[in-house]
Amino acid sequence: MLRDYKDHRAPPCRAPRYAIEIPIRYRTPDAPAWHEGTTENISRSGVLIRTREVLPPRTAIDMLLSLPAEVGGRGVPVICRGRVVRAERAAAGEGDPAMAATIVAVSYVHPQEADPRRI
Repeated sequence: MLRDYKDHRAPPCRAPRYAIEIPIRYRTPDAPAWHEGTTENISRSGVLIRTREVLPPRTAIDMLLSLPAEVGGRGVPVICRGRVVRAERAAAGEGDPAMAATIVAVSYVHPQEADPRRI
């Protein structure tokens, strides 16, 4: 069961999560095509993505998004590397399924080079 992410307090071993909905693109590292989704919440260490194409747990994942200031970003595009840790089915009548992924590495992308077709 998901916590209420509007409460920014978190256990000491977990980064605070912020309910931020922003567009995100993701793919496996060896795939040429990107999938699209929307973040539901995000922290310095992970993200929950609402999308129609959920990847299975333990899948390596590249994510392209612009990190907001709340999680240490500058509003410029970044590539995040991580791993899917959980997949969730959509509740009846409540939109897309979701997947949770870790963020283990972040690389800034020059805005002019952020076209997903070129990355």
